[in-house]
Amino acid sequence: MGNRTFGGGNTKNRRGKGNRGGVGRAGYHKHRWLHTIKYEGTNKVTRGESGFSNPTRRTFVSVSIANLESRIARGEAKADASGIHSFSLRGCKVLSGGAIQHKMAVKASAFSEKAKQKIIAAGGTAEVLL
Repeated sequence: MGNRTFGGGNTKNRRGKGNRGGVGRAGYHKHRWLHTIKYEGTNKVTRGESGFSNPTRRTFVSVSIANLESRIARGEAKADASGIHSFSLRGCKVLSGGAIQHKMAVKASAFSEKAKQKIIAAGGTAEVLL
């Protein structure tokens, strides 16, 4: 059979919403603080994040010299009258993987030092795009 207070004790106990403890996130800095630090975390370390994230970080797509050579083999890059194959790679960084058989004029956002040396040693040019 049940009673008229539904487990709330005295009939005066739940009058006027006095024992709800607040609405929404009320009390998360006071009487719900343990819930806050246990389940929500108070800093990056407890949430699984760490360290500094650079807001001006530049990310590049990596392209190897072997990839450029395969583009020449597939016929994607045609040679000009002097026999130099031209590439314009904005947003890419050229890496030194692979060997060079052709002269290349490469314009890219970044180069590794070894890639730049290989391109120049083969008789090509390596220009950094801004």
